[in-house]
Amino acid sequence: YFFLTHKIKNGNININPTADTMTDTKKMTKTPTKAAAKGATDKTTAKKKSKSRKSAKPNFNTYIYRVLKETHPGIGISKKSMGIMNDFVVDMMDKLASEAKHDLHIRGKEKTLREWHLNTATRLVLPGELREHGVNEGTKAIHKFRANRK
Repeated sequence: YFFLTHKIKNGNININPTADTMTDTKKMTKTPTKAAAKGATDKTTAKKKSKSRKSAKPNFNTYIYRVLKETHPGIGISKKSMGIMNDFVVDMMDKLASEAKHDLHIRGKEKTLREWHLNTATRLVLPGELREHGVNEGTKAIHKFRANRK
């Protein structure tokens, strides 16, 4: 389109692409000089260095959906509801991890987070019946892991 309007404005209305018109189009395209190209790359690398990338937020959508289908096969979940559930799970995991870390620092010089740190954190963070289910499911998962590891 630019090529045709340029030719029409100059009074040259040759629509057939020949070698003569092709050389005209090459003249019309701007090629950056080496200095301009170097300056452009310097700016882009400076931008890349200055931007710090945020760490990815954990995503439990797949696992939430699997549990939903396991418990209620006929029910679906909307995208907004899935986002709310994902935020809830991420928040709960963060609370449990921070409580387990706090327990680790209180107990002494040990640097390894063990299952009983998470067990204690679960007992402290979760309320009522949810606490009992959390502890039971965690214990069951640890036993299953150890049995499959051998």
